[in-house]
Amino acid sequence: MSARGRTVDITDAIIADQFRWYDPDRIILFGSHARGEPAADIDVVLIKDTADRFLDRLEVVYERWKLPVAVDILVYTPAEWARMIAEERGFILRILREGREIYAVSQRPSGRESVPELLRQ
Repeated sequence: MSARGRTVDITDAIIADQFRWYDPDRIILFGSHARGEPAADIDVVLIKDTADRFLDRLEVVYERWKLPVAVDILVYTPAEWARMIAEERGFILRILREGREIYAVSQRPSGRESVPELLRQ
């Protein structure tokens, strides 16, 4: 935990905005802050299709974190995320059970959908 700040006034939108530059597919908030409990840090999972090594991904996103509160960030590819779910890893299952998705890329249009179909997505 950090004395840098408390998460009480930090909204989901503010957290999501911190990562939009990275263009993740999904952002999942978990831990105390996600449960609405007092927290000294923010726990977040980013799902992104990337060829970067795991530690390189972390380095990039930690360098850009600007909020005055501690953060724990994990970045997984969609394949890694799916594999860990299939393997029923306890930590990942807890994130799925207690976490909240605060951002997801909407389905990208293929060019064949009509405007009403796009608006329903």
